[in-house]
Amino acid sequence: MNKEQLQERFLSQVKEKIPSRPALTKLLEELLCIEKEAVYRRLRGEVAFTFSEISLMAHHFGISVDNIISSTLSSKSKPFQLKLLDFYEPSETDYTMMEEYLSILKSGRDDPHSVVVECTNTLPVTLFSEYEYLNRLHLFKSLYQSGKTNEVKNFKESAYPERVRRLRRQEVVEYKLVKDTYYIFDPFIFQYLVNDILYYKSINLVTEEDTKQLKEELLRLLDGLKQITIEGCFKETKNRVQIYVANVNFDLSIWYVDINNYHISMIRAFVLYNFVSLDEESFDIVKKRVGALLRGSTMISVSGEKARVNFFDKQYELINSL
Repeated sequence: MNKEQLQERFLSQVKEKIPSRPALTKLLEELLCIEKEAVYRRLRGEVAFTFSEISLMAHHFGISVDNIISSTLSSKSKPFQLKLLDFYEPSETDYTMMEEYLSILKSGRDDPHSVVVECTNTLPVTLFSEYEYLNRLHLFKSLYQSGKTNEVKNFKESAYPERVRRLRRQEVVEYKLVKDTYYIFDPFIFQYLVNDILYYKSINLVTEEDTKQLKEELLRLLDGLKQITIEGCFKETKNRVQIYVANVNFDLSIWYVDINNYHISMIRAFVLYNFVSLDEESFDIVKKRVGALLRGSTMISVSGEKARVNFFDKQYELINSL
């Protein structure tokens, strides 16, 4: 890719973030500290952006120049970045990344067409964020899989720092303000969770009392989830929620966020981490795959009464077996 093509692709992504020409011009004046006419010349392609200007814009808009370059190398290669945030002992960089994603979610408050679709084999954070022991289990599993269990003496010490907890709570608030949310559950989503608890209990990392607390929280979570499926919305915002159960299980969780001018596709890895892409083609691929899975799934919210009853009966029986 030559310099002109790189600038053209980069500028097209900037314009996707702020489609309004006057608003974009004003922002670039302030961000780059240049006159309005200089901004016009750059937007028309008469003058190239300097490297420092591209760096400033890439940081401000959250655009990866690496992704732009790699996306042209092969039609079979799509750019994703692994976001390795440290939730246990986060640095300021980790907090900055969390806050940047939170700001994207906040931008969708007034978007009447905002959508989040999550195809998952693990419980979505929006459903368990208020439960202390389920949050600990989520973090503990991540630490265990990353080989960091030696950093905590026991399961009870697996707790998020208060600042992380606050940001995650704010993130859940923003997710519930999205106008339409779709969940597609792996049919064994709760079975996987029970298997984790039983395994950690078998190797003495989770105590009998911990198991009791987890069981109580899971039963309360099921009660709340059942109510969401009956009403078809989050009780706090009344925004629509549609829940499906897939007829086949899947190996990994994927989801996408469509808010204002942000098209974000994600693949979950190692419990807490995500491969993230802002690439439009990647977004379309993930959207099509999720759509295909949705068509082969059974709806259990609002109208799917028989399927809903069968699903929850099985989950209550499973959790009560703990």
